[in-house]
Amino acid sequence: MITRRAFLIRWLKLSAVFVWAIFRKPFSAQADQDYFSGTDFVGKTRIGRYEKFYINYWKPMRRIKPDRWKLEVGGLCRNSRTFTLEEIRSFPIKTRASRLKCVECWSARAMWQGFSFAEIEKRVRPLPEAVGVVFHCADSYKEYLSLESLRREETLLVYSMDEKPLTDEHGFPLRVIIPFKYGYKNPKAIEKMEFVPDVQPGTWSKIGPYSVDGTILPGHDHPLDRNKKAHRIPGGEILEY
Repeated sequence: MITRRAFLIRWLKLSAVFVWAIFRKPFSAQADQDYFSGTDFVGKTRIGRYEKFYINYWKPMRRIKPDRWKLEVGGLCRNSRTFTLEEIRSFPIKTRASRLKCVECWSARAMWQGFSFAEIEKRVRPLPEAVGVVFHCADSYKEYLSLESLRREETLLVYSMDEKPLTDEHGFPLRVIIPFKYGYKNPKAIEKMEFVPDVQPGTWSKIGPYSVDGTILPGHDHPLDRNKKAHRIPGGEILEY
């Protein structure tokens, strides 16, 4: 036999579930709102023109002024240097279409334009004990990539996307595209490159269930430019579509 108290508790629980069901969709939509367009800041965005290529940032950051930005390169190298945007755009140009794959299971393809890591190496001359580079980004994000990965032909440091300058959202003024690694290994809005003597975990590797290596594993992908239809992938760079 149900007591009055038990009946009231059950009724309140059912009412709470009902109210949650009614408001769940509007609240979810509100969570996906673009809070940054038209402001001095940039952050995570997934609606409007970004529905086909999601934007993730470690935390919201102020938009970078082109005339104030400089790329600082140091650490274990013979010639520490600072490069302006004009200087990096004068490097020999490389163009490559590739797909960025996120651990959240989505991916998106773009045509990227920039330069090879070799252009930085030959100007700063890393020391023999350097094994990789830590990238320091404007949103306080840090990521480590080995010299072996950075020297591969598929890897680019890019400043253009789909024949247009990188937007603030997509990593202006400089980002890494390394298509055989998950998106968290593709740092953007880069301000500093530091040659280091050992393997180091990046920001996501320290706080999440993500590996320091970050190579794309066999599994499934839901490409945003293909209506998120599931595709089986073998691991490594996605070349099938």
